[in-house]
Amino acid sequence: MIFSGSPDKEALQGQGRDIYNLPSKEFGPDDENVIECEDVSKEFNLIGRDEKIYALKEINLKQHDEFYPIKRGEFVIIRGPSGGGKTTFLNQVGTIDTPTSGTIRLLGREVNKLSKDSYLSDLRLTTIGFVFQTFNLIATMTAYENVELPMRILAKLSEKEIKKRVRELLKSVGLQDRMDHLPSELSGGEQQRVAIARSLANSPQILLLDEPTGDLDSKSTVEVMDILLKLNNFGYNESNHIPCTMVMVTHNPDLECYAHRIIYIKDGKIEKQAINERQSPLRYEQYLHYLNSQN
Repeated sequence: MIFSGSPDKEALQGQGRDIYNLPSKEFGPDDENVIECEDVSKEFNLIGRDEKIYALKEINLKQHDEFYPIKRGEFVIIRGPSGGGKTTFLNQVGTIDTPTSGTIRLLGREVNKLSKDSYLSDLRLTTIGFVFQTFNLIATMTAYENVELPMRILAKLSEKEIKKRVRELLKSVGLQDRMDHLPSELSGGEQQRVAIARSLANSPQILLLDEPTGDLDSKSTVEVMDILLKLNNFGYNESNHIPCTMVMVTHNPDLECYAHRIIYIKDGKIEKQAINERQSPLRYEQYLHYLNSQN
């Protein structure tokens, strides 16, 4: 579902970063593979029962297959019924958990059931950013302090560089005037924008999002999705234009227009995929009118 109309000129437009007139884009075999999966399965044993529960069953995202690897700069949305394996898949890709069998390759680096915790921790800190439905901000820290924390853990930037980067990231999500506020002093949409800025602290090449708009109202949903679309196409800020590769789990079919590709997972398997010719953001007023018409 795509809503047309004149764009909001004050939203996320300017400096050549116009999300309302994005060109069509196709990904092919020559584009860089960022996430590859080969026969990835995840099973669980239930206490008191002999049979195994399969959350994922031989997931493949392979070169030259119909379900090809996730490419550099691609925005992929994962959809499907509850309990179908969407979040389990995201956890495997994000190295929060490891597959029971099969191999995942993140920028060529392999992840499997034998991967050591130190290796996975390094991937999470340097390569992958996470955004969750419940924000997971530290309540006693300001927006500024929440965003700077991953930089302090990695300990690669000077104080001056950290200060500059935190301010750039909060500006990129429209919170340059709220950086000294605690999470309790921010709206849900603002908290999620802080969470997005924090996820980008160490310049991850992959951003994973688990229902990032699930707890937001319709206006905040559009605002957050527009920010993600801008990051996906134009990079983190004016000094870093490298597009961010994104994989997002959502139950909301209205958000499919933001993606390059939608992968549908059901019963632990990839059921089908759909490809958008171009990414198209929602217009809030028209989206609200549509939502009201459905009630």
